[in-house]
Amino acid sequence: DVEAALGREVQVDAVSFRPWSLELELKGLRVAGATPNAPALLEVARIYADAELQSVVRLAPVIDALQVEQPVLRVRHLGEGRYDVDDLIARWAERPPGGETPSFGLFNLSLTGGELQLDDAPAKAVHQLRDLSVSVPFLSNLPTQRNVRTEPRMAFELNGSRFDTQLSTLPFTDTLSTRAHMSLPDLDLTPYLPYWPQAL
Repeated sequence: DVEAALGREVQVDAVSFRPWSLELELKGLRVAGATPNAPALLEVARIYADAELQSVVRLAPVIDALQVEQPVLRVRHLGEGRYDVDDLIARWAERPPGGETPSFGLFNLSLTGGELQLDDAPAKAVHQLRDLSVSVPFLSNLPTQRNVRTEPRMAFELNGSRFDTQLSTLPFTDTLSTRAHMSLPDLDLTPYLPYWPQAL
């Protein structure tokens, strides 16, 4: 039960599952905020997953496509290191440590239109990450695919400044060989002035 695991109300507007093609679609996913009148902690317009039949043969999930559209995450800083998601963090901390990472294969992962809102109440500032786009063409720790290089890309706008990053990595090999590139053409420091020492 997701609600029992989170301790928050969870709603979904529509669920569609095609058993013969192993396609699952969720629309209008919402996870409630910390208080009854608070805005939703998380909203996702659409989640689509297309699983492969070989998942049954391999006894490991193999996903041909995973699409997450317009996710919005809202977090509020209450002061003195406290956040309105502390209850969720406490629940996850109580879980016993997991064992060996299960095998999986993930192809064509995409996240579009993402947004993160951080309301820093003590600083009277709101930080916004918008237009988050993440694409991962391939990610797998299956034994036959560990040495296949994957090239994820992430782009977003943070407080008006545009970021673009790209990786080329072998995340499941012993070497963890990785090359990274980040483009930051212009960074506006104004939103971060409340955190600077007054002497500066």
